[in-house]
Amino acid sequence: MLFRRIFGIALASIPLFSGAAHAASLSLSVDNDGVLGTDREYTSGLFARWSSDPSTIGYSVEIGSQMWTPSDIEWTTPHPNERAYAGLLYLQGRVYHQNDTNAYKGSLMVGTVGPDSYAEDAQSIVHAVVGSPDPMGWDYQINNQFVYQAGFEAHQLLSRGALGEFSVFGRGQGGNFQSEVAAGGTYRIGLDLANSFGSTSVLPGNHVDVGMLSHSKNGLFFFTTVEARYRFDDITIEGDKPVENDVLTIENTQFAISSGISWYQERWGVIASIAAHSKQFETAPKNHHAYGNLTLFYRY
Repeated sequence: MLFRRIFGIALASIPLFSGAAHAASLSLSVDNDGVLGTDREYTSGLFARWSSDPSTIGYSVEIGSQMWTPSDIEWTTPHPNERAYAGLLYLQGRVYHQNDTNAYKGSLMVGTVGPDSYAEDAQSIVHAVVGSPDPMGWDYQINNQFVYQAGFEAHQLLSRGALGEFSVFGRGQGGNFQSEVAAGGTYRIGLDLANSFGSTSVLPGNHVDVGMLSHSKNGLFFFTTVEARYRFDDITIEGDKPVENDVLTIENTQFAISSGISWYQERWGVIASIAAHSKQFETAPKNHHAYGNLTLFYRY
C-alpha cells in the first residue's frame, strides 16, 4: 500500500514520458557518515562532475575529495589497530556506453593522497561549522604520494518486468590507489528503467551515475546494489605514513551494499542513498562502516 502511494505521488508530479532524451548534466554529490551518527573509516567525500550529452558514447569529468579517519578523531596520537588519517584529491575522466540491456564504463583517475589533498583543512572547517569535535590526528596522516588508477565495468540485464529489473555486473580497477576485482548484482523498480540501465554502483559518490540517466527525460527508481570484491592493495591503509601509526594488513575479501532512490525531471534531479562496506583491514575495530549520500544535478 505504501509503495503504491509513493508511485502515485511520483506519477502525478512527473510528466508523461515522450521518449528518450539526450542531456548534458552538472552534478554535486556529498558522502558523509555523520547522517548515520558515526565518524570513522571512510567518513566523507565531495564530488563535482560534468557529464556530456551521451549520444552513442558518453563521457564525464569529475573532481573529487575523500577522507578516511580512525574510529575516534579526538585522539591526538595514533592508537593500535587503527587506520591512519588519509585524504585524497583527484581528477577523473570516464567514458561509457549503454543500451537497454547492457552498459560499459571505463575510467582513468589521477590525484594525490597526503597533506596536499587538503583533507585536514576541509574536515576542520566543516566540523567548526556544524559544531562537531575538532579532528586531532592529521599530523599522522598518510604521506604525500601521486596516485593513479584505471577501471572498467560491465553490466548485463537478466530480466525486466512488472516486478522490477534484475542485472549483474563485474568490474576491475588497477593502479596504486585501490586495485581490485569485483562482481555483484542490482535490483531496481521504477519508471523508464530501460533508458537508465547500468547507472548504479556501490562506489563512493557514484551510487547512481548521473551521466547514465541522460537518455531518460523523466524517471523515478528505487535500487539496491550488492557487491563482493577482492582488493589487492589500498594506499589509504598501506601507504607510507609516520612510524607512530600501526602497520595494518588489508582485508582482501570485502563486501558492500548500497540502496536508495533516484528521482529526476527534464532539468533537475536528486538522489538519496546509503551504503555499507565490510571492514577493510584485518584488525578494524568494527566489522563494517556506513555513510549516506545526497546528489543534486542539473541537466541542459
